[in-house]
Amino acid sequence: MLTLRAEERLEFLQGLERGQVVAGVVSHIASFGVTFVELGGVEAQMNIPEVSWSPVDSPADVIREGQELPFTVLSVDMSRERVSLSLKDLTPDPMREFARTRRLGDVVRGQVTRSVPFGVFIRVHDGIEGLVGRDELDGRELHPGDEVDVEIAAININSRRVRLALCLNGSS
Repeated sequence: MLTLRAEERLEFLQGLERGQVVAGVVSHIASFGVTFVELGGVEAQMNIPEVSWSPVDSPADVIREGQELPFTVLSVDMSRERVSLSLKDLTPDPMREFARTRRLGDVVRGQVTRSVPFGVFIRVHDGIEGLVGRDELDGRELHPGDEVDVEIAAININSRRVRLALCLNGSS
């Protein structure tokens, strides 16, 4: 990795702006979910939620070390000389499309992705998972991979949350 002198580094950082698209090389994917990206002599960071609109267990599920990619600058902290990046910001938020094309009461088919103490998450569109609350399950056990019909009960674009109700016919 090329290392810049202090004044070159400061000049480089001052030239970065929020929303700017920069090219970088993935230098390291840490086990704790942070990806380090080489930006021409400055090491930047990308946290796991910024990798994809879809939930991922590890950035390595989507990118690999040594890969050169475009990133969006989220922030530049001059006092700590830290740059935060996003990969997902380069693609449209699928929640906006989902909210534009779906209405409350629509029935959609989805796949259970995970079970949590308060309900189950169901993928209803690429990058979109909704929650069926435990009280909505009426004791029914659903497991990852199960396909079910659900009704859209609520969509919150700002919090990126979809609340679902299990349809009576449930699954196939």
